[in-house]
Amino acid sequence: MLSLFLALTAFNLLCLLLTAALGYAYGGSEVTQWHALAGVVATITCCAVHCVVFTYFIATAKWVQHAVTLKQLDPSLFAPTRSFKLQAFPAALLAMIVVFAAALFGAARVSYGVSPTYHHVIAWVAVATNVLVAVTEYRAIARNGRLIQGILAQINAAIPASAGVPEKSG
Repeated sequence: MLSLFLALTAFNLLCLLLTAALGYAYGGSEVTQWHALAGVVATITCCAVHCVVFTYFIATAKWVQHAVTLKQLDPSLFAPTRSFKLQAFPAALLAMIVVFAAALFGAARVSYGVSPTYHHVIAWVAVATNVLVAVTEYRAIARNGRLIQGILAQINAAIPASAGVPEKSG
């Protein structure tokens, strides 16, 4: 999951930065619609990336709970999954909200003549927030991955070596 997360996060940050670059290069000109389109794509991309993180934590928590129940492992193994979710979820929601706010202020700039300063400041806050949230999510995903590896090691240690090898008949 870490490599997928890094690729998705890099794409998210690239979308946000390209949108900013388009805004500074073409904002206020006849081709400013490309900045608006990039802003929509960047906002949707941000939401999608953080929803992948949500889905990962929900799915792995269910898997850990199932593995603990089915294999009769120590129930305390399930406890860390909640703290991982509590670290990642609020951070991801914040990142999505700030990007959405930047998009709203961008639309308000074009439609209602709101000062571009608000849009610029919120846009850079959105980029910085997404970088910081990426670090938080990365740490939570890495720790969750180590937990899953530990559970798999316990499960594999409990399986006899010959359990997966079919016997020869003949």
